[in-house]
Amino acid sequence: MASGEKTKARDIIAAIRTLKAIEQESRQATPEEKQLLARFSGFGPVALSIFPNPVSSTYKDAGWQALGEELKSLLTPEEYDSAKRTTFNAFYTSPTVITTIHDAIARLGVPANATILEPGCGTGNFMSYGQSGARFIGVELDSISGRIAKALHPGQDIRIESFRDTRLPEDRIDAVVGNVPFADVKLDYQGQKLSLHDYFFAKSIDALKPGGVMALVTTHFTLDKQNAAIREYLASKADFVGAIRLPSDAFKREGTAVVTDIVFLRKRDRSDPVRHVDPDWLGVAPLEIDGAEVPVNRYFLNHPEMVLGTWSRKDTLYGGEGYSVKAQGDLSGQLKDAVHRLPRFVQIRLSATPEA
Repeated sequence: MASGEKTKARDIIAAIRTLKAIEQESRQATPEEKQLLARFSGFGPVALSIFPNPVSSTYKDAGWQALGEELKSLLTPEEYDSAKRTTFNAFYTSPTVITTIHDAIARLGVPANATILEPGCGTGNFMSYGQSGARFIGVELDSISGRIAKALHPGQDIRIESFRDTRLPEDRIDAVVGNVPFADVKLDYQGQKLSLHDYFFAKSIDALKPGGVMALVTTHFTLDKQNAAIREYLASKADFVGAIRLPSDAFKREGTAVVTDIVFLRKRDRSDPVRHVDPDWLGVAPLEIDGAEVPVNRYFLNHPEMVLGTWSRKDTLYGGEGYSVKAQGDLSGQLKDAVHRLPRFVQIRLSATPEA
């Protein structure tokens, strides 16, 4: 694992060095430089090694110290602090999952030339695998990740700022895609105190136009937690059209193992009747796993075919009492099958280019 982590760290350093060079020369990246930039995987997978221990101020070993000091020498104090702040939710999404989401939103009626919002866009991986005619609005808090996204996607609207601060047009976005960050913080939204990932869901659903589609990767807590407030808020504005529960190691290559879901919602017009594919998605029920009961969203109990693996009593990223979903078979093929189980909608009518 250590050698793999160090390779990832060297890729991060090479990408930052490349970014600094093109910025200093005020030019666009060459195709070769874009390949180097695209290998930036976020600091999350190497955060515990490339930064010194916050208590002892020491590194794991001399090799990590050399890499950590090289990284620090490339960054301004502000960039370095920003990188450290975003480390524990900076895990990027695998290409397999990204292509699945693009296939799914097309099935759900999103046209190839849609305007797509990606909150927490990182370096813009969803843009890299999206339709060439799509217009993206990407919002990224981390300066380095956002600037790499700009270099990789110069024609897109990349905003390096907090998603809380970004201005979005209400009811004008055709689709929302992405992997929402997870952190133990609360944000105010319309008089409610929301967790970070719930905030991303709420603000994104309000930006969608009627008929617009949301497809977000989130931890299983969004659907599994006992408090249904965020699900009820989403249900008041959009139809739940399905979800896919991924194996815990679906992001293993990106450096994390945690139970995650892809959640699909379709914004309703205010005059439309409610059409959830399963009204039970608002609730949870106990499921016995390896002799212990854990709360699981009723949708997955009613639709076990949308769980891509077998239940196991273990969770590895954020600790505590939890469970994992053990992979079985070819994930790519299973994802394709799961997408085909989603409903199909005719293409939505495009709005004029939204003004933010």
